[in-house]
Amino acid sequence: MINSPESLPIKEKDKTDALRENFCGSFKNPEEAVELFKKIAEQYQSENRLYHNLDHIENLLNFLNQQKQQINNQDAIKLAAWFHDVVYNTEAKDNEEQSAEYAQNHLKQLGISEETLQQVITLIMATKKHEIVENNPDSAIFLDGDLAILGSNNEEYDQYAAKIRQEYAWVPDDQYKTGRKKVLEDFLNRPRIYFTEEANQTLGQQARKNLEREIKTLS
Repeated sequence: MINSPESLPIKEKDKTDALRENFCGSFKNPEEAVELFKKIAEQYQSENRLYHNLDHIENLLNFLNQQKQQINNQDAIKLAAWFHDVVYNTEAKDNEEQSAEYAQNHLKQLGISEETLQQVITLIMATKKHEIVENNPDSAIFLDGDLAILGSNNEEYDQYAAKIRQEYAWVPDDQYKTGRKKVLEDFLNRPRIYFTEEANQTLGQQARKNLEREIKTLS
């Protein structure tokens, strides 16, 4: 069962309040976005989301905030963070398309400009293959933030890997190991995992170590 804000511990209520303010602050009339925030938060708080939940959104928003001087469209990249995993079903192959459609339908109703809306959709779709969009430097920052967890310390990375496995609990172990190993090797075989120079310098080396370490556990 999803907790209502009233039933959350004090710290969780504070966190939810801060996230609501962050989300609603992107709109000309923030009070009109409150109901949409509740719907989105409910999606991210569903019990099958062990990693792709509000903690992931909060971490991504924090990463983007640290890079705000380099971001061209602040509203678009923030809204893309909120919507990029709003539809998340590990048995589906079109989560990005569904998330983009969800964003388009709801953001239009709340008066987001067409330019910002298209940028939101572009950023969401960039997460499908995790490839930057040509002439779109915000996409590099956004994708680096989405995968910042790969460059975390050993303990945080291992927790992340365990949560991903739980999200795919329906997949038999041998199939999961094969599929997961391929995903990790694809990232490892890239010339660089992160697109921006700063993320590459601060997270790149640790990310490669983490990927190599997990691959060994899957062999």
